[in-house]
Amino acid sequence: MTVTHVFTRAPGNVRDRSATRIPSWVRAILAIHLQTKVLGVNLVILGITAAALWGFPGAGAESPQDLLIVFGALIVGACVSYALVRVALKPIDDLEHVARRVSQGRLSERVPPSLVADSGLAHLGATMNEMLDTLSASRDRMRKLGADAVYAQERERAQVARELQDSVAQTLAAASFQIAAAINDIGRNAGTAYLTDARELLRAALEEIRNLSRSLYPRVAEDLGLPAALEALGDATRQRSLIDVKVRTDIVGVIIPVRMFATLYRVAQEALRNVEKHADARAVTVSLSARPGMVELEIVDDGCGFDSQVTTARANSALGRIRERLSLAGGELHIDSTRDSGTRVVARIRMETEAA
Repeated sequence: MTVTHVFTRAPGNVRDRSATRIPSWVRAILAIHLQTKVLGVNLVILGITAAALWGFPGAGAESPQDLLIVFGALIVGACVSYALVRVALKPIDDLEHVARRVSQGRLSERVPPSLVADSGLAHLGATMNEMLDTLSASRDRMRKLGADAVYAQERERAQVARELQDSVAQTLAAASFQIAAAINDIGRNAGTAYLTDARELLRAALEEIRNLSRSLYPRVAEDLGLPAALEALGDATRQRSLIDVKVRTDIVGVIIPVRMFATLYRVAQEALRNVEKHADARAVTVSLSARPGMVELEIVDDGCGFDSQVTTARANSALGRIRERLSLAGGELHIDSTRDSGTRVVARIRMETEAA
């Protein structure tokens, strides 16, 4: 039995091969902008007409004035033709401009209405605007869903933190007091040392529970406000690592939604933790600023910085969860660092989003 193999060529490959057969100078001419092509055609017509008039006097004008009139008319016609083509292609240039801006992430761009666009171009512009409206609405819905998911997660963390603080921590504290009372009652005997060790273990467990509760949900930001919480965080970092932490806030006249407190606090917390572990810095500046529609948190250190891919991956993994939270809430995180020149971490959140 004979098996016949049938090979087919993709149309794109055929076009590519046929294009390679065209000389390069021809492809260069074909790639010229349409407006320039029209102007070139008019100039060619002008040249042919001039050659015909000068080469065959009997077929053209009989005086230099007539020749000037003919040339002037041809030049004016070429300029008018070029201008008309330029005006006619203006809607296409607008479409290209909007498409480029949209590709850069500016989904608020829209194709402006044009009085010179024909029905086809006008319909194309309207269709593109409708598509951008739908895309913007979908993005807003996704942001809202992401923010709601982040906020729901934050509420769960707050609930667990309260349970740890109000239930487990209080139980451990009560047990520690009971052991202290037992030690006082029995005085010095063989079991006192064991009770003392048990009390120390309870104290250590109680401190771990409190630290875990604070890491799960920073209630200080909600209770005292974000500026005070950042001051407390800076003081704790300064006492723990001897790094000079300065906190600056400039949010006068701007109300930051409470939902943003936890996220911004966590950015500062994670960035300062990263400075303690890896930066070998002497000073850190934490700046909180806000303007209508935007809040920005910046952490700058004078540490060793980084430029290798390994260190960049380490920094990104340390702030990876924060970056995801900011993205879901409609915010963004930027990390800029240079070897021996420190690191700059900037978090920005638009306040019209429901950031958690």
